[in-house]
Amino acid sequence: MNNTYFKEDFLSHKDNSTLNKLIDNLFSKCKGIAKRYSQTDEQAEQINEKCFLSAIRELIKDETKEEFDDMMFLNQFKVCVVKEILHQRKGQLIADTTTISIGKKESNLFSTSEYYLNTSPEDIILHLRKLNNIQQVIYNMICIDNFSMAEVSQIIQHNELSVKALLEKAKYNLFTSIKSIV
Repeated sequence: MNNTYFKEDFLSHKDNSTLNKLIDNLFSKCKGIAKRYSQTDEQAEQINEKCFLSAIRELIKDETKEEFDDMMFLNQFKVCVVKEILHQRKGQLIADTTTISIGKKESNLFSTSEYYLNTSPEDIILHLRKLNNIQQVIYNMICIDNFSMAEVSQIIQHNELSVKALLEKAKYNLFTSIKSIV
């Protein structure tokens, strides 16, 4: 169910029921999203708290809309998470590529595979965390959260061809990681 929230309800200081409703409906979902994007559970906790509040602030500041719904909030939250992760990453020497061992390559990384079917969501998160930050962000945004290549390119400020190449590397590395334990 997609709930609608009116900005004026957040701005009236008499009643916190709208804020409580938003927290009840989305805080735990946002926590799961932050966990998928983060390298550690501690980072996920910090990012979830910061971006949950930031998403509310950004949506309230948007003068073009008088209301927002759960999906708009979650998209704003995801963008905040990505920007926060990339901000934390600044100054770190992290390559955008990962060395891939040469061997027999799977021909279709998009096909349904027993490797994915036999992996729990918690294990998928562990394997996602093995990707470098930028691959993890791109994989989450495109494959799980359904952002377009153009949107991701704009949000992370990378060329679309670079995003596409990083996505392919992320898919291959994730598949290889999962395949190694199944």
